[in-house]
Amino acid sequence: MNMRRLVLLVGAIVLVVGVIGLLVPVSTAGPDNQKVGCGNAIVADYSEARNIDERNPVNLPVINELVPHTDYVEQCEAAVSQRRTWAIPVAIIGLVILVGGFFVGSRTGGARTG
Repeated sequence: MNMRRLVLLVGAIVLVVGVIGLLVPVSTAGPDNQKVGCGNAIVADYSEARNIDERNPVNLPVINELVPHTDYVEQCEAAVSQRRTWAIPVAIIGLVILVGGFFVGSRTGGARTG
């Protein structure tokens, strides 16, 4: 396998890993060990987390001061942000490697004699 094909292959694999990381759904642990969906790294959807937060009786002003509670919207925001933190750079690096692969020459060794 020559150098150009190797670089193109590595770039394509890294790009696919980054894109898959952006598209795979993000979730966080909810009440009773259920998963709370947060969308994905491209389009975040906090509606499920917002519904759970609104149904929680701890969100009443008086009880909120006495009992600590979990903010699921905040956890979703953190999970989506963490996914974006690694998936976007991986996709960009893969794209740069892939484009750079077109500029890598497939040179064969040896000097030309004229």
